[in-house]
Amino acid sequence: MLEINYNTKLLGVVGENIPYTLSPAIHNYVFQKLEINAVYLAFDIKKEKFHDTFPGLLNISHGLNITIPYKEDALRYVRPEKEAEMIRAVNTIFERRGYNTDYVALNTLIREKIDVNEIKVCTVFGAGGASRAVIYSLLNAGCEVFVINRSKERAEKLREEVSRNGFSIKIVETCPKSDVVVNTTPDPNFVPDECVEGKLVIDFVYKPVKTSLIVKAEKRGINTINGIEILVEQALEADKIWFGKRLDRNEVMGYLYARQLVR
Repeated sequence: MLEINYNTKLLGVVGENIPYTLSPAIHNYVFQKLEINAVYLAFDIKKEKFHDTFPGLLNISHGLNITIPYKEDALRYVRPEKEAEMIRAVNTIFERRGYNTDYVALNTLIREKIDVNEIKVCTVFGAGGASRAVIYSLLNAGCEVFVINRSKERAEKLREEVSRNGFSIKIVETCPKSDVVVNTTPDPNFVPDECVEGKLVIDFVYKPVKTSLIVKAEKRGINTINGIEILVEQALEADKIWFGKRLDRNEVMGYLYARQLVR
């Protein structure tokens, strides 16, 4: 049991409307297991108060995670590392430096599941903030990336952003034959049944863990990465930035299942 004292370090996640967040459960478990004298809280901040509140949190905290809707807003307060600057989103802060551990986590998970030398065509559903990290991970793996999104205007804006970084993506209305299929939207059913194919399917949704998309892929013998794997891996990468050490991903996932925090 953590004993809070003068030396206890403060960390937390900053977002808006985040009662669902599992980040405190994950990080406080890690701190306990690694005997780190720290506590991790959720800071639920309204948009109109963000720019007044956030600088103070930066000053008093050892480290922070940033989630929806502030991953872009936080950039102005930090010195972004290369990947965060490229993606234009920060989700981890330490010593005023901004990182994107979503990108790092996806690079790790994709390479664990498949040989990236064998993937040529990748289709990403969604053009919101969550899509950026996986698009750059797939581009980094040498994949030709196609994006399908309900809002064509938002998709075109994303294409222009990617182009400014020297990469190219294609905006399409139907999925090509793909090696990797990714859902970054809140709705797993946004991915049509005929698009569930290839070597790997990724779904960012983690409630439930076994989404309809993940179930379809597994029934077809396709490798999968589910939302809880992404969430836990990016969290553990943040722990490594803050404290230079981390737990095994499977141990943390086992803890979440045992506590029935995920199903």
